[in-house]
Amino acid sequence: MSAPKYTRPLSPEVAQWADTLNEDARYWFEERAGIYQYDGGMSRSDAEREAKEATEEYLASRSQSSSSPEKTPKNRK
Repeated sequence: MSAPKYTRPLSPEVAQWADTLNEDARYWFEERAGIYQYDGGMSRSDAEREAKEATEEYLASRSQSSSSPEKTPKNRK
């Protein structure tokens, strides 16, 4: 059996939430957490909580944009 691809978040609540993410969303979450921790100087647990919020906002914005009717320009003659 191979090792898990991602490190499990420290907070049980965040870890349980992260387990529900698809591959792309999990990658996006991990990237945000790393940025917040290493570039932002946050603790790992704080960075993961902030990344969870950012990921939820990102997923909500993607959901809204994909559910709204696509606007297409009118043909001009």
